[in-house]
Amino acid sequence: MTRVRLARIGLRGAIEVRRRAGIDRDTPICIYDLAEALGIEVWFFGGSSFAGMYPHGYNKLFVPAERPAGRKAFTCAHELAHWYFGHGSRVEEMDFDRSDQDTPEELLANTFASYLLMPRAAVTTAFFRRNVEPHTADPIDIYSVACQLGVGYETLLQHMRWSLNLISLARLTDLLAIPPKEIRRALLGRSTTGYLVLAGPEWQTVAIDLEIGDTAVLPTQIRLNGRSAKIVGQCLYGTVVEGTRTGLTQALVDTDDGWSAMLRVSRRQYSGRGAYRHLEDPDEDEPT
Repeated sequence: MTRVRLARIGLRGAIEVRRRAGIDRDTPICIYDLAEALGIEVWFFGGSSFAGMYPHGYNKLFVPAERPAGRKAFTCAHELAHWYFGHGSRVEEMDFDRSDQDTPEELLANTFASYLLMPRAAVTTAFFRRNVEPHTADPIDIYSVACQLGVGYETLLQHMRWSLNLISLARLTDLLAIPPKEIRRALLGRSTTGYLVLAGPEWQTVAIDLEIGDTAVLPTQIRLNGRSAKIVGQCLYGTVVEGTRTGLTQALVDTDDGWSAMLRVSRRQYSGRGAYRHLEDPDEDEPT
């Protein structure tokens, strides 16, 4: 089967899964919430070489707890593809150069995951709400869209070029020359090794998911209702917020627009069922 044929099957499957979950194509998703809405339990599991698993015949997916946020989300979508298409049991490993990466089932799962997380309508709508065109967007705009779609910066760029044809090869090359760590440094005015989310009034429908110690840059006028996050400073792009303990915190802007978003904070490298990752722990120390 050709790659074009596999891509079409993957696209149709992604559209069907969104339809089953009642989610429009222009809407960003939390892949873990979507899987649970379909009756599929998502479990986070540790291990240095573990990169995801789907046990055939069980409505469960296993996602690596120790990987970056975007990689975990893509892995979950990839394993959901194996469930949707009825593939046999899969145990993914960290060796991305192994020969079975190019098998039809693996290519189909990757295509499905890309279109599920980044359908054309969701990508173009996200840029439209930021008043920028995809082909002229700067790295910070693209980083912000990637955060909202729950994927990595480079993953979004590759999809925009090779699947959606929204940017040229020359533009892709230029943008890939700017690594995410440099974008994070530009946002905060300092270096950081942790996960950083950039979110503003254009961020809608999905929560802002952080682990303890992760950072979000939110609008300047933000205030927080809850105990799981705190304001730690200001930067050129807004208010800097840090996840401090498990739980939920509402972020609100006191303007006529009335924008708000939910911050959901989990333990770092949380292991366990995904649906419970944000539950407050009564034994957890209060942040200082």
